[in-house]
Amino acid sequence: MTIVRHAQSPNWYYSFQLKGKKHFGSTGTSNKTVAKKVEDSERRKAIEASLTEQVEPITLKEAGKLFLDNAEGNSEYGKFKGMVTKLMGRKNMPGTLNAVTCFGFDGTTCLHDIKTKDVQRLVLERRREKMSNATILHELLALNRIIKLCRKLGYEVPVLNLAEIKRDNAIKPERKRIRFLSMEEEAKLLEELNPDRVSRGVAVVENQPEELRRVKIDAYDFVVLLLDLGCRHTELSTLRWADVKLARNEVQLYRPKVGNQTMLQLTHRAREILQRRFDAKPENQTYIFENKNGGPRNYAPKGFRSACERAGIEGISFHNLRKTCASRLVQNNVPIHYVSKILGHSTVDITASYYADLAPSDASFAAVEVLNRLHAPNPTV
Repeated sequence: MTIVRHAQSPNWYYSFQLKGKKHFGSTGTSNKTVAKKVEDSERRKAIEASLTEQVEPITLKEAGKLFLDNAEGNSEYGKFKGMVTKLMGRKNMPGTLNAVTCFGFDGTTCLHDIKTKDVQRLVLERRREKMSNATILHELLALNRIIKLCRKLGYEVPVLNLAEIKRDNAIKPERKRIRFLSMEEEAKLLEELNPDRVSRGVAVVENQPEELRRVKIDAYDFVVLLLDLGCRHTELSTLRWADVKLARNEVQLYRPKVGNQTMLQLTHRAREILQRRFDAKPENQTYIFENKNGGPRNYAPKGFRSACERAGIEGISFHNLRKTCASRLVQNNVPIHYVSKILGHSTVDITASYYADLAPSDASFAAVEVLNRLHAPNPTV
């Protein structure tokens, strides 16, 4: 039996799980003894209700298919499919269409028959397979999403404390140092991408073929807009002229990964680029960056990587330009919830988990002030 105190209420709250369903509510009293009796009563009611409720079982294979059908169209569908496949003992080999056998659950097993010991075994086997913590975490999250969906649909589900399993096995997201461009690196990169730059083996601007000229301008403009809008590659490559409001100095970005949209103001150089491209665009052009067939720009990192190599910059991809934008905003005291809105994250917590540590530290400023004072010619305490 569990009763807990709410931070903003004098009353006790009951909390328990029954057949995978969580029951939570106020006992209506600040008396702990009475609260326990209320919790007992609520539990009995839940048990009685469950005895008359028809709960249909579902196999893990069927549950996985339901989950994937529900995720159809999600930008992370491929990753979800790989996780579900691996849960049932088949693992895709990177860079191939082949799959190999690995540890997993029998797809014919009823979902509600999966026990904590089974999930613990899964974790141990993944460790033997040299899987990283991040990979194991994603697989557990996929299992949790399957269970949640099936619970909502009225199927019988297991009672698993995945949070406890993650804690006991020290499974946490791997925090890596954020790689972003310094101002000096950005200047070097843009110099290499400058479409007017004369380089060895390339004809002067006046003699360059029209297609080569277009490719070079696109490469430069694309990188600058990624840096200043802080968007993902797909969001910019699919940006339409209909979403650009130059009169209001703004663009409306749709975020397919999280299904939201953000209205962003334009920096001076982003505005100059979009105005130049608008003035020169063919009539009826849909996308700001189009491929040869009139569709959205393809993912083509070769020229970008070559420019990074020539500039002596390592560890940078298109996505690091988004991180560069976010990091600079946070480092210059833009509130984290503003940065979250600009990046289009689904929650502020996601933004904070990546970038909060980059914000100027009040504690550090206070510490330096004290230490400087103590080391002054005439220190004061």
